[in-house]
Amino acid sequence: MFGLLFVALSAGGGSGCTAKKNSDPDQAAFQAKVMDDRKQLFGGRLLYRARVSADVGDSVTYTISLTALGEDASRKLAQVRPSTKSRPFQVGGVEGATLSSTSRSVKVELLADTKTKQIIVAPGDTASWQWSISPSKPGDYALVLTLATYQGESDRALDTLSPPLTIHLSVHNTWSHWINSIQTWLITLGSVAAALTVLFTFRAPLAEFMRNRWDSWRQRHRGRHDERDGYL
Repeated sequence: MFGLLFVALSAGGGSGCTAKKNSDPDQAAFQAKVMDDRKQLFGGRLLYRARVSADVGDSVTYTISLTALGEDASRKLAQVRPSTKSRPFQVGGVEGATLSSTSRSVKVELLADTKTKQIIVAPGDTASWQWSISPSKPGDYALVLTLATYQGESDRALDTLSPPLTIHLSVHNTWSHWINSIQTWLITLGSVAAALTVLFTFRAPLAEFMRNRWDSWRQRHRGRHDERDGYL
């Protein structure tokens, strides 16, 4: 009995080890493929604006570009405006970018003619993204920009911006928005005033009604008390 049990356990353990050995080469091949794809990446340059401004209630377009370095690309990059920032980034294949807001007061949408993922295959190739930024309240906000080079059509990133870039957004107030805010405030104030007027209008009748009820209750209570005193 014990011999059979030992043989069965040995057989089960052997099959598990065999399965593990069979899976290890697949995992190793997968990791080797990822490392090889990363070695195939080449230098690129991200151009972006670290600060952007907008008027409350309006929309502004924010644009970034990612260019694979080359002789022609270097000449183009040398002609960018001083307000534009640059950062090195590894490219080669499928590139993806996202821009998001940390506040509900700022709405960010990718423009319809811009693809979330684009392709860079050779030096000089450029990918660009555009978003519409629509703030509803004045103030200072932070936008988060992420960028990734993916392995083929998968969602596996070969290189990412780490940490993501923070884009500072300054939203200025406008006369129209200020006037609308004043009108809203006046309407709210008028509603409160109307409610207080109604309250004060009915305050005297309500007080008189409560006083009469109180006097009536006291008289009834005093009458019952007098009856009890007479009975005793």
